[in-house]
Amino acid sequence: MGKWILLPAIIIPVLVGVIPFGLGVSLSFTDWRLAYPTNSFIGFENYLYLFQDRNFWLAVLISFEYVFLAVSIELLLGSLVAFLLNRNTRGQWFFRSIIVIPLTVAPVLLALMWKLMLSTSGGVVNYLLGFLGIGSVAWLADSSVALTTLAFIDAYIYTPFVALILFAGLQNLPRDPYEAAVVDGASGWDSFRYITWPLMRPLVLVAVMFRLVVSFKVFDIIYATTSGGPGNATTNLHLWVYLNAFRYGDMAYAMSGAVILFAIIYVLMNVFVRMWKKATAYM
Repeated sequence: MGKWILLPAIIIPVLVGVIPFGLGVSLSFTDWRLAYPTNSFIGFENYLYLFQDRNFWLAVLISFEYVFLAVSIELLLGSLVAFLLNRNTRGQWFFRSIIVIPLTVAPVLLALMWKLMLSTSGGVVNYLLGFLGIGSVAWLADSSVALTTLAFIDAYIYTPFVALILFAGLQNLPRDPYEAAVVDGASGWDSFRYITWPLMRPLVLVAVMFRLVVSFKVFDIIYATTSGGPGNATTNLHLWVYLNAFRYGDMAYAMSGAVILFAIIYVLMNVFVRMWKKATAYM
């Protein structure tokens, strides 16, 4: 009887994960378009054309730039917030409570909120900059700053996630190594370098892995604010797949791009998992 209890845990992932993924990969080898009811096998033709598509490579580059900016900002701010929350000062319970507020709201709603706040006509951010004598900035309409702006919106939403992971780790660090370091006359920097960082490194890698996956396939934030514009300045690979599939109707070609997106994430996750295993090998 016990083995049958585990059956749903096997069937459900197969139905919602393995089978759709297999169908998607197989469709990438066809010429399926929404305008035509039938499709035929064309081999690697979609992939050969994909690697010659300048817009595809631009979307890949934008994806990596976005992930690097967003994850770097979130890791920096998340670490700072975690260390501040770990300090035993008055009112910490209040800050520990409100830090999770962005995580309780749908990302698309927060993206729309920031779109209104960053508007060049009536946006509160440009209004406040006017008091400082700074001219209005087209945060989402200027190709030179749009991607960075989106990365900061992403950081606003997901920095609490990184902060909570790191804060949980800081709360569970052993006290004995720090007491021994004080007796030996170690400085604060030495304690951080030789005690805090080695112990926190696995959690940092876990936080980066989670945020790496989500940032690579982010869609809602970009679509709700810029829809990939201005031009193609913020069209990442996930949005590129969507546009080719549902705006241009080239489902098979879009699916080949989705397979490449999966391959990129899979390779990066393997690299980070190996780093995590190495970091936890002696713990």
